[in-house]
Amino acid sequence: MSETRVHIFPGNETPARELSKRLGCTTALIDIHHFPDTESLVRIAPSCDNAILYASLDHPNEKLIEIFFAVEALKDTGVKHLTLVAPYLCYMRQDQAFRDGEAVS
Repeated sequence: MSETRVHIFPGNETPARELSKRLGCTTALIDIHHFPDTESLVRIAPSCDNAILYASLDHPNEKLIEIFFAVEALKDTGVKHLTLVAPYLCYMRQDQAFRDGEAVS
């Protein structure tokens, strides 16, 4: 049977650990370093076959790029199945453009 690990973004430790406990899987904290110009360096623990990323997406503009980096790092480690658990799902306010030039978010 393949192992599953919950990879936890900073600030989400309590609910993510509760999820991992209920699923009976291990956890690993994601390390994020911010450079002076606010660029991010994302480090993950080596993954197993199944990975769950746990990240609330409040303040999404600050967090989405770090999720993309974590996904790429997990893929590079050979993860076979990846799931995002996002208790706060961003950009759900506008599903159509109401004015010319308006982006659908």
